[in-house]
Formats: sequence, C-alpha cells, structure tokens
Amino acid sequence: MCRNRASSTVALAALVACGLFASSCGRGGPSRNLVAGKAAARAEGVVNPAFLTDGHNPADGADWNAPGTAAFQGPQAFVEFDLGEPARIQSIYLQGDNNDEYIVSVSDDGQAFREIWTAPAVSSPGLRARSTEGLDVRGRWIRLAARGGDGAYSVAELQVWTGAPPAFAAEASSDVLAARVRTAFIYLVLAFAVLLFATRAGSPPRLVAALWLATAGAALFALRALADGWPLGGREVAAARAAAAAIALLAVARGWERARRAPPHRPTVVAACAAAAVLAFACFYNLGRPQFWHHGKQRPMFVHVTDMRIYQPFAKYFDELGYEGVYLASALAFAEDERGGSIEAIGATKIRDMHDFRMRTALEIKGEMLKVKQRFSPERWQEFKRDQVFFREAMGPSFLTSLDDHGANAPPSWVWLARLTIGHVPASEASLTAAGLLDAVLLLVMAWAIGASFGLVPMLVAMTVFGATDLYMFGTNWGGATLRHDWLVLLGFAACALRKQRWLLAGALLGAGTILRVVPAVGLMGVVAPAVAWLVAAWWRRRRPALRALLAENRAAVRVVAAAAVTMLAFFVVTGFLYSFGAWTDWFARIKALNDDMATNEVDLRMLVAGVDQTAAALMHSRRVLFVLAQLTSVAIVVLAARKRPLEDAMLLGLPLALTLMNSLNYHDHVLFLLVLLGARGSLLGAAVPLLVLCVAGYWADLDPDANRHFDLLTALSFAAVACVYFSVLRPPAPPSSASPAAGDGTMPSPS
Repeated sequence: MCRNRASSTVALAALVACGLFASSCGRGGPSRNLVAGKAAARAEGVVNPAFLTDGHNPADGADWNAPGTAAFQGPQAFVEFDLGEPARIQSIYLQGDNNDEYIVSVSDDGQAFREIWTAPAVSSPGLRARSTEGLDVRGRWIRLAARGGDGAYSVAELQVWTGAPPAFAAEASSDVLAARVRTAFIYLVLAFAVLLFATRAGSPPRLVAALWLATAGAALFALRALADGWPLGGREVAAARAAAAAIALLAVARGWERARRAPPHRPTVVAACAAAAVLAFACFYNLGRPQFWHHGKQRPMFVHVTDMRIYQPFAKYFDELGYEGVYLASALAFAEDERGGSIEAIGATKIRDMHDFRMRTALEIKGEMLKVKQRFSPERWQEFKRDQVFFREAMGPSFLTSLDDHGANAPPSWVWLARLTIGHVPASEASLTAAGLLDAVLLLVMAWAIGASFGLVPMLVAMTVFGATDLYMFGTNWGGATLRHDWLVLLGFAACALRKQRWLLAGALLGAGTILRVVPAVGLMGVVAPAVAWLVAAWWRRRRPALRALLAENRAAVRVVAAAAVTMLAFFVVTGFLYSFGAWTDWFARIKALNDDMATNEVDLRMLVAGVDQTAAALMHSRRVLFVLAQLTSVAIVVLAARKRPLEDAMLLGLPLALTLMNSLNYHDHVLFLLVLLGARGSLLGAAVPLLVLCVAGYWADLDPDANRHFDLLTALSFAAVACVYFSVLRPPAPPSSASPAAGDGTMPSPS
C-alpha cells in the first residue's frame, strides 16, 4: 500500500516537473504565435481579416488577390488584434503583395501605436513572404496597415511570435499542392502515351477499354489535384497548356509511318486529340478561373477591365472621343465626380498624350481635357460619367495610374462593329462579361467550320495549338475582352471558304479581316503568291506574258483579291460617312506612330534582329541592311512555297509574313495556329509537330519573370517553329485526291 502511494507520489512529481520544464521552454523558445486563430478586435477597410490569422497561406508567387487573402482598401485601412495582456514579441512573419510595404505597430492601451517593423517591398511578383527576428518589444495590441506600392494591398498571413518562428507548414503545403498539380499533368500525358502506343487497329475491345480506364483514372487524379491546389498559379496553367500540347503531339506521332509497327487505333487517336483540344481551349480561358480583380467588391471577375476601360468608351463615344480623348475624358470625369471638378487636384497625374505619345501631367493638358468635354452634349457627358463609375470602382487606385498605355488603336471599321455589342449598353460587370462571351462563341463556330472543311483531326490539333500556345499571353490573356479575336476568326473562315473554292466569300472575309485589324492582309499576300511565282517563272523562261494571260491563269486569286478590295472599300466608305473620313487619317497616323515605337511584347523580325532593350534603336540602325534582306528573303520563301499550291495553302503560307513585314505583337502572332491546317491534305506531322513543340517549350519560357528575356526567347522559338513548318512544306505537294477533304465532306484524315 505504502509502496503504491510512494510510486504515485513520484509519478505525480515527475509530471509536474515535466510540465514546468515544458512551460519554461515555451516561454523562451519559438513555441507561440500570439495571433494564431485570433479574431480581429477592430478592422476598417479590410475585407476578410480572418484570413490573416487562420494559419493558411498560398505558395509564394501566387496571385496577389488569390483566395484566402485579406484585402486592404487603401493606406487608411488597418486591422487590430487584442492579445489580452502585454506579451513579448521577438519575431514577425508576413506574406503579402510584393510591391507594397506593410507596417506592424504595437500599443499598450489600444490608442497610441508605435511602429516596430515594416515589411519591405520586394521585386519578385505575386504574394511574397517577409520576416524579421530579434525585435524584443512588448505590447498588448497589434495593428497591421499598408502603404506605398500600387495601391492594391493584400495580406495572406500574419504571425507574431514570442521567439524565432518555426518552419511554416502552410507555405510548404501550398508549394506541395502546386507541385502535385504539375505532377498530375505528367501522369496524364504518360497515360495517354501508353494508351496511344499500346493500342492498334484491331486491338481487342477489352484491352482498349482497360487502357482507357487507366487513362480516365489519371484524368480523375489530375482533377483531384486541381481541386486541392485551387486556385492555380500561372505556372500550373502553363503546365496544363504544355500537357495539352504533349497529348496532341503523341497522337500525331502515333500516325508517323516510320515510327509505327501497326496502324493506330483510330478512335483512340481522335479521342486523344479531342481531349487535348478541350484542355487547351479551357487553358485559353484560364481553366475557368477569373483572371481579373474587382477592387470595389474585392473579388475576382471575368471582365478584362484594363482593356475594356479603353475600348468600351472608345466604341460607344467615338464621335466625341476620337482617338485622343479616352484618357482625357476619363481623367476629367474623375475630377468632377471625385475632386469637386478641380483638375488641379489631380494635376500631377501622368497622362499619355495621344497626339505624340508623350507623358504629360493633367495640368499641362488641362485645355485639351476641357475641349474634349465640349464635344459632348450634357446628356451624353452624364452617360459617359455613369459608365466611368464602373471602371473606377473596378480598378480602384490604379484607375488614375493606368492612363499611360497607348490607348485604342482599332480602325473606325472596328468601332462600327463593336457598337453592335457594347455601344448601346451601360458599362457594368454583367454587360461586359456577356459581351466577352461573344469571342468564345465566334471561336467555337470557327472550329466547327474548320472541322467541316479540313477534317476533324486537323481542326482538333489546330485548336490545341490555339489554346496551348504562349503567344497570346502577356500577364493575362484576352479572355474577358470583347471582339479581340474577330479578325482571327475571319481568317479561319477565309481558309475554310478557300478550301471550298468559294472565292468571292473568301475574298470578302479576308477584306473584312484586313479592314478590321490589318494583320489579315498577309493572308491576301499569300493568295497572290502563286500568281507571283507563275509570273517569275514566265520571266525566267524569258517570256513576257500578257496581262490577260496572267489573269486567266490565276482567275481564282483575282476573284479573291477583287472581292477583298470591294469589301474594304465598302467598309471605308460607310464608316467614313458615319464617323468622317478624317477618322481614318487619324487612325493611320497613330498606327504609324505605334510602329515607330518598340514594344516589350513584340514577337517579330525586329525583336529577333535588335531586341527591345535600351540599345534596340542603335542596333536596328546598324543592322538595317540585314533586316531588309531578311524581309525580302521571307517574301521569296513564301512565293517559293506557295507555287502551284491550292489557294487555301497559299493563304496559310502567307500568315508568317506578319512576323517579318509587320511589327506584330505577341497576340497578333497567335494566327500561327492556323498553319496546322497545311497538313490537312497529306501529313499533319510536318505542319503540326513544330507548333506543338513550341507550345510545350512555352512552359519553360514562362518560368522567366523578366519580360524582355521571355519575349526574346519566345521570338526565337516562334521563328524556329515556322522555319520547320516551311522546311516540311517546301517538299513537292501531294496531288489532290477526289476523296480528299477538299471536297468538304468533313472526313477525318489520319494523323499521318
């Protein structure tokens, strides 16, 4: 009995001693996060303050407004936490938007606060962690506020420690989830590889079903990883694009006669191409996640507000604004609504003057701002200001700081078309989201037309390249903008019309596309290329063909060009009467000025020759002869490749001239996805593989945050892909067959 009591006493003493030891260790070590799980005692101008102390934070580099972040609505916003009693503070960890400063202050009474640490701005984009140690201060109240940067503030996590902070499991967990998403896409590609190469024509249905079941399992695993890692970062979306291109690449390679021992299982190849196309098209729309941020409502949205704040008023109020008035009127409306009509109150605001593209202050161009307003009737000015309210609320502080872009550069013909969709409705999230869906509908209709004209598999591979390429990206894609792809869709329709030998319709489509965005003019150059090749051949044989012989030999091309010319003339005359012919002069002047300027996101010959850094102008001057020779060579290659080819092939072969004859931006070069259709008549291998490899390589190009290097690399990869396509095409073409899809029967050619 006594022995049992003694044992109990010893055990109790040991437990007490252990407890005291653990307690003493806790006081001296990194054992306690003082704000873990605490609710805010007070918050002003902070949305979702509970996220600050929930112990969960996204991976470093995630979007600044990723779910799980608390948004601070300006430098006056703050949040306070009551610790309950004064406590010793040695370390602080914070993860917030990279280009802002975040101030942590303490107080003993909740009234007088003193700053103890400022989390500095950092250069790397997205949410970034900052921490400090060795503070050794005491306080009961903790306050967090923001300042500086771009005026868009968000914090994912705040941790205040009594000692040195431990490793952060939440951050590592987010990184692991993101890596798991990328790994899932690798498994999905491997599953499709096994499926495609382990099946053959005549394979037992049970084998095909088993392999499809395994592939479906890999797809479910990828979906689960996507759900766990949601919302996805840019690297994961890039991995999805690369995976889509890799699946299509495997499907095309499966049909390569030199690499196969048996014909492929046709339904499996078609299904793999369909899966790749669906995934790629979803990537074009960021896998369904809104890319844009509504500052007023502190949530994501689908409206590309930085683009539409220019093009919606440009289209709706073109009569009053013209090409130079969008920024002037926007700033004046802000001054009237937010600053009591005082332009002086925003006098230091930098605004790009559209007459010469120089940056000037609002005070310097005050007179121009007032002149723009005089073009409005009182009713139209009030309507314009009501539309501006949406853009100001959606953009927040960045509204006034974003008046430095180059404004609208679409021709008057685009204004006429855009007014049908956004010219008669008020600017709102609902109206602009609905208008943005128009591009998706047009793209899907184009895909159907390509499938009906060129065959199902070529269409699926082309749409895979469309969605999987990095060419349309520059921070965000154009999903959420309105009528950004009208000219691209018209080019696709024109190729289909040429395939069906509907020459007048093809010409009208090419003419409409050219008058809307200029870039489709290279398609017309391609249509003319076979005639030029015929003429050069005749002169080479020392013959001087009469004009009548030239026209008779190239009758189809003549009809296409004539229809295009009539269409462009009709657009010019109608819009000239609607908006004045001087509007076309203004448009031409600004396009010339834009071409004289060198943009970071160019993907063209000028970028290849000189780049766009501070030495670009000098390099371009010293390499002018090389540049001109490269341009002439590109034209000669197109003429050589297009000789004796069907007009649809000739048109497609002319599209890369956009990279050499125009100072095209990255999203203009998105047109290269149509080059896949060059393989519809024979082998897809030569036309599709270089472009699919370009898409896969885009994943690694995306890893470089430096925009100049990114577009330098993308330019080199694009020219290499186009060169490979031309190398394949320069071989003698296969003679057309009566069973070819040229007849428009919509048959599905083999990938080889």
